[in-house]
Amino acid sequence: MTDPITVDPLEELTALWAPGSAVLCVGAGDLGVESVATWHVSPAGDPTGAWIYPASEVFGSQDAARRVLSFVERRAIAAVHPQNLQEWLDRLTTTAKVNVEDGWWKGQLFSPVDAFRETARRRQQYVVTVEAARENSKTITPLEWTHDLPDDAEVQDYSSLQRIARISSAPGTPVVSEILPIARTLRWLVSIWAETEQVKNRRRYVRAEHGDPDPLPPQWLAAVQSASTNRLPL
Repeated sequence: MTDPITVDPLEELTALWAPGSAVLCVGAGDLGVESVATWHVSPAGDPTGAWIYPASEVFGSQDAARRVLSFVERRAIAAVHPQNLQEWLDRLTTTAKVNVEDGWWKGQLFSPVDAFRETARRRQQYVVTVEAARENSKTITPLEWTHDLPDDAEVQDYSSLQRIARISSAPGTPVVSEILPIARTLRWLVSIWAETEQVKNRRRYVRAEHGDPDPLPPQWLAAVQSASTNRLPL
């Protein structure tokens, strides 16, 4: 795994009022028992909690289902496999017997792949702005990145994103091996986004052209903001 950089200017921006993001996976756990795993990631990309329960307990007990739902309510939820994720959330909601409208989670979902694409496209915009400014002033230097990103067209799915982020497979049970790299990928995405938006603090003309720094990619930020107000009646 590539260690994410620390970007001081965005530390306060990423300390959002919402709790952060969550990853939810279902897969084989200890002794091959199907399990439900939930990981928490802070707005700054740091891991803040992890829980694993047998799926038979989570999908068979109202109290257990409500406990897992409490881990994802008011959090943006990473949709790596959207169809599976929504099936799991639907089962949890049904088991928990929560009086809430169907699909309550939809505003909270975000795609890590789309977050990467939004970062790559924003970098391209900043490069265009800087190069235009360089035509009028030879003292302006071109942009240089700690993490060079490929064209966003090269990232078609999560697997290709994980390769680009150089996130290796994690040891452990299958469910841990799946969920932990996703959490690490989110941390990497936060770091490259922070590096991208930091340009606005170093170059006033970029900030004047594109606005103040944003703490997260647009779709991810919208999911965090939507989730922050979506408290379930648990």
